[in-house]
Amino acid sequence: MKFKGELHEVKLINFSVDINEVLPFVPKSLKVLEDKGRAIISMVDVQLKKMKPTAFPFMKFGYRHVAFRLLLNDEGLNDHGKPKGIYFLKSFSNRPVLNFFGNLISKYNLTNAKVEEYFDAVSLKQNENYVDYALDPYASPEEDDELYQKIHRIDRAYATEQNDIFVTRIARKHWPIEPVKCYHFATNFFKTAKFLGAFRVKDVINYTWNNPSKI
Repeated sequence: MKFKGELHEVKLINFSVDINEVLPFVPKSLKVLEDKGRAIISMVDVQLKKMKPTAFPFMKFGYRHVAFRLLLNDEGLNDHGKPKGIYFLKSFSNRPVLNFFGNLISKYNLTNAKVEEYFDAVSLKQNENYVDYALDPYASPEEDDELYQKIHRIDRAYATEQNDIFVTRIARKHWPIEPVKCYHFATNFFKTAKFLGAFRVKDVINYTWNNPSKI
């Protein structure tokens, strides 16, 4: 389905892992973006509001969405000459019913998890697994232009069905991500996780999640 909605309080926590740790979970027809033997995961933490399928605009809903988005090397699948795509390794919300129906119509790989927040510290827990991070919005972060370019240009998600590849493009007028200081990051979802940098979006972003199309 095609959805429209608003993105609020967007935070992007980026880390790398040994590429061999994620390869078993990625369809073989998709190519992982590799940097010195490591893959990059851009974890998004966002409040989705006023979400509605364009076919049923009266069905509005919202929820907090957290997802491990694996960066792909899709240069051969787009006409921009640079990687712009991601693959959803796993997504989380605390809405079991939404997760169930979301997995029927999408490839988010939605699962249930508990998210707790105390000021700028966030903790997501799923059984024995966790990911924690804490931001300092008043400190001056280290800027990494290479990481910024990789994350800023993401505008599509890939999924597979049997032997076919599908892409869903994200339409938004602007995407003003800015670096933010992350003074704590820890997770046991991945054994080889190494923090890279964090970004945030202060603005409310109107966006459209388009229907997937087969490549």
